[in-house]
Amino acid sequence: MKYAAIVMIVLAAAALALGIYTYANARLVVTSISMESLPAFERQEDFAALQTAVDQGALMGTPYADEVPGSSLDYNFLTFTFRLKNNGLIGAEMVEIQPLPVNGDVLSYTTLDPERVNESLNVGSRQERDTWCVVLASAQSDAQTSRSFRITYYLWGSPRTMTVNYN
Repeated sequence: MKYAAIVMIVLAAAALALGIYTYANARLVVTSISMESLPAFERQEDFAALQTAVDQGALMGTPYADEVPGSSLDYNFLTFTFRLKNNGLIGAEMVEIQPLPVNGDVLSYTTLDPERVNESLNVGSRQERDTWCVVLASAQSDAQTSRSFRITYYLWGSPRTMTVNYN
């Protein structure tokens, strides 16, 4: 009976330690951010699809303007690559990265593949993965120098938010 009580205390302590570890590490960490700028005319097909989606109110992302006037020569695709790391034992779900818009931004979207719009992004437990935030910005804007991003995700069904800066 005495040994059973000792075993139960040890098991309870181990469960408590695991719970504390899980809770303490339940967050995403941004390990790096990089940016690549590409003129929109080099991705003419993607630009046309986004322009149509904004005009029809069907954009799977965040629009910052009601329309995308002009041609692809007037815009740049700014692709920000984020390396996200989840040290916890619980996966982060529905990760979304949104830039805090600056003058000249037209729209943005988060994706696992910079060529595809709005795939669901999850970062599993003890995983590290890249994700992209694509911003369509006016070619005349100085939007490439410094940026702030709001990253939102869910752990255990509750939302978490953090803000990171590029540059």
